Amino acid sequence: MAGGPIYPSSAYPADSSGRLFPTFYSGSGGNAAPHDEGLGVIASLDADATWELRFPMPPTIPTGTLKLRLLALANATSGVAKVTVKDKNVAAGASPSAAALTSETQVTVTWGAGNNDQYLESKVTLTSTPAGNDVLVVALTFNTTGWTLAQVSCWLASIIWE
Repeated sequence: MAGGPIYPSSAYPADSSGRLFPTFYSGSGGNAAPHDEGLGVIASLDADATWELRFPMPPTIPTGTLKLRLLALANATSGVAKVTVKDKNVAAGASPSAAALTSETQVTVTWGAGNNDQYLESKVTLTSTPAGNDVLVVALTFNTTGWTLAQVSCWLASIIWE
């Protein structure tokens, strides 16, 4: 049985230099609902910057492989973004700030001709094994090394089981 999506109950931009910010992406399609709310990242990222996310787990964990699903939006027809995911499940009564996060595979998202104003999807398999009612602590570090995206980007994060 697959499950999700679960969206973060908390999203904190751990950057004091304005590289990260809550944002609304405004699509150019012209329909009655062209906006997405998400995690904003500046154009031409000049230093690594981390969004800290918390995902409350349901009382019963679905079967399947636990994954972080990222949807990226930018008004761009070229460019590369790099994201490193770290995660750890934390039970009630434990400290999320003391949890040692596990680094997962780095994600590369590439914009090409025709990708502007489109969801670009990435899925990262997570090694955490949360129990019911745990909180999944996730750090999304946007990496400047290899980053060539010259447009502001909007990221939507969710947890799924496949």
